[in-house]
Amino acid sequence: MGLLNKFSQQFRLPSGVLGEAAGYLMAATTKGRNQWTISQLDIKPEDILLEIGYGPGVGIKECSALIESGKIEGIDISTTMKKQAERKNKQFIKQGKVKLLSGTVNDLPSEENTYDKIFSVNSVMFWEDQAEAFNKLYTLLNEGGKIAVTYQPMFKGAKEKDAVHYGEELQGIMKSAGFRDIRTELKQFKPVAAICVIGCKGREG
Repeated sequence: MGLLNKFSQQFRLPSGVLGEAAGYLMAATTKGRNQWTISQLDIKPEDILLEIGYGPGVGIKECSALIESGKIEGIDISTTMKKQAERKNKQFIKQGKVKLLSGTVNDLPSEENTYDKIFSVNSVMFWEDQAEAFNKLYTLLNEGGKIAVTYQPMFKGAKEKDAVHYGEELQGIMKSAGFRDIRTELKQFKPVAAICVIGCKGREG
C-alpha cells in the first residue's frame, strides 16, 4: 500500500504520525461542516450534548462556546484523536464543560434519557452496526431531544446524488429506531455536497 493510500485510511481510524497529520487536516477543513450540523440542533445554554466521532475536537469546541451550565461529552475510537481533541479543548475540560471518551457508540453507558442533543459529522459510515447504534442513541436521548447526523461522501468521484442516497438510507434506519419528525438538509461544500439528517425523540408534529 502506497503512502497516499495509507494516509487516506487514517480518516477511518487515525493513529500514529499519519493519524496526527490526518487530524490536523480535518481540523483545518471541517469547521464549516461542524458549524452547519450544530446549527440544526437549536442548542440551549443548559443542554447536555453528545458527539459521536469527535475527531480533533472541532465540533466539541464549537458547542462549548454555546453552553453555559450545560455539558458536552464525546466518544471517538481513536486515542490519537482523543489527544488532539484534549489539547484543543483543554480550557473547557478544566471548566468541567467537556468530557472526552474513547470507544464506539456501543461503549457508551446504557443510561436512558442522558442527553438533550446528539450529533455526528462524517463518522456514521464507519459504525459497524448502524441499526444497533441508532437504537442505543434513541434510548440515550431525552424526550423531545434532537439528533443530527451529517455525511459528506469523500471517495473518488463522489457526487451529490451519493450524499442524497445515503441520507435516504439513514432516514429509514432512524425511523426504525423510533425517531420522529425526520428531515434531511443539503448543503454545498467542497468537493461535494453534504447531507444532514435530523430527527427527534417523541411524538410526530
